[in-house]
Amino acid sequence: MRSPESLWRSAPPASRWAAAAVGVLVLTSASLMVGQVFEESGPSSEAGPDDRYTAAPECASVPGEAVGALVDEAALDTSDGGPMDGSDTARCAWTSVGTGAAPRTLQVDFRAYFSDAAGDTGGASAAADTVAELDAFQLGAVPAPASLGEDALLGRAGPAGTSGEAVFRDANLVVRVVYTGAADPGAGAMDEGQARDGAARAAEAIAEAL
Repeated sequence: MRSPESLWRSAPPASRWAAAAVGVLVLTSASLMVGQVFEESGPSSEAGPDDRYTAAPECASVPGEAVGALVDEAALDTSDGGPMDGSDTARCAWTSVGTGAAPRTLQVDFRAYFSDAAGDTGGASAAADTVAELDAFQLGAVPAPASLGEDALLGRAGPAGTSGEAVFRDANLVVRVVYTGAADPGAGAMDEGQARDGAARAAEAIAEAL
């Protein structure tokens, strides 16, 4: 039986790019469900008095300069989210797929955690627990920039090294950034280092703007 890596490399470039994009979206979609231990303790439908973020930031809070530096001819492709038990979420994705530019996608997920109804667990504590539980950075994980905080994470989001992911926390807010590029040299290939560095640069710009 052929290995997943050999199947990946033998697939047509368009198939590899589509698979990478879908894989990243699935990964980050699943990530929004992390942290259920906190929610089972008694979720609150709104922020508590000690929660810095009372709602997830909007897509407009992501600096346009940061998006444009990573995604040429970027267009906002996804803008959704909303309240969940004990938190509020927003998901944003900009892409150049379908334009004349090299295929790139930048996805940003925000999740603001709220203190539980009894006031026993604060939103910041729940957010910190969520980041500590993440295990998506086993593939090529490297130290995250110090500016993102000591519990920030930086690594690879996909099997081929064309997706970089950065996660950081600001009080009760968890921010996940995924930067994806094409693996095909003819489509403006992006290697693992570029993907990872792009995710880190976008995360730093978002952290500064918050």
